[in-house]
Amino acid sequence: MGLADLFTSYETEKIVKIKDKRLKILHIIFLFAIFVYIFIFNIVLDKSYLSIELPIGTIRTSLQAPQARSSELPYCLNSTNIIFNGFPTMQCAYWDEELIVYPPTADYSMFVSTRVTTEVQDTPNCDLTSLNCTFESFNTTNLFIADIDNFTILLDHTLSAPSHDIQFNARELPGQLLDTDGKPWTPPPPSVVGQKGLFDILTLDTILEAAGIDSLDDMSLSNSSRSIRDDGIILLVFIDYSNVYTYNTNNYRYTYRFKAIKDTKFKIMEPIYGSDLQHRFVLNRHGVKLIFLQTGQIGAFDFQTLLLNFVSGLGLLAVATFIVENIVMKILPQRDEYHSLKYQVHVLDVEQPSETLTYQAISD
Repeated sequence: MGLADLFTSYETEKIVKIKDKRLKILHIIFLFAIFVYIFIFNIVLDKSYLSIELPIGTIRTSLQAPQARSSELPYCLNSTNIIFNGFPTMQCAYWDEELIVYPPTADYSMFVSTRVTTEVQDTPNCDLTSLNCTFESFNTTNLFIADIDNFTILLDHTLSAPSHDIQFNARELPGQLLDTDGKPWTPPPPSVVGQKGLFDILTLDTILEAAGIDSLDDMSLSNSSRSIRDDGIILLVFIDYSNVYTYNTNNYRYTYRFKAIKDTKFKIMEPIYGSDLQHRFVLNRHGVKLIFLQTGQIGAFDFQTLLLNFVSGLGLLAVATFIVENIVMKILPQRDEYHSLKYQVHVLDVEQPSETLTYQAISD
């Protein structure tokens, strides 16, 4: 084709029917594979007819002491027990919920003290207006919180998907606690999870077990010379909401999944001031930090989403035709003959419309 033909010729499609069983079967196989992908995998299995929204929500937590607290605890220091599970024991204190949780309220997190170092700090013979005036510590005491393993944590949370006008409280939905393998696990009493009309309640010991930790007296994740009870730990709490786990989007549920963050510990300092800033009582708290992450997928049928996914899948039909045509033109023995049938040039004198049309094959 010369340069002049770029401005004097027009290309159009031509349909040539080739009777070849091999090509027909190959084309049918491609079309069937595309059909399976669009309707089976994309629409049915992947539920691409749903408009998916990421849920948001709120969470409320509270801590409660067990009804009966033990006086025989192996990690508590006494005259005959100075080592437990390879770690030093400490004096135990029977604190209540108000003393154990700090800060009292927090957005999407909760801190439960397991070990506290208390000390009095003063600035003797100096004033904080002086450059070199620093606090000095007195009366330092290390304490384990007695029976903290059996304290229960109440979890009350809500699910909201504003675009779909969906809102639920956890007490309205079934729920599950998952183990470290992602399988549903029913914890022993007094823990309760996923029963409609009831708050979810988990002992701290159950939470640790769900995260793959046998006990607070296991080795710390950040210091082999300390226990988790002594050093603290950070746990991620994934609350996953879904109504797409079945084909009925009216079925909602949530799951809890706990994960320990490796090579971490957690501590927080709580200063308590008296009559002035130069005298304070300091609580150095170590313990279990729970960070709540609300995730999931909430779906609702949406025709526009279905149409968009269907049309995008149909674009694969052109791919099937393209592959078959390339096999025809470049691989089959009769490719030269097929090429001459598909690509032809006709020169038409527009002033003589009754002229007999003649064709010329395009040469490679």
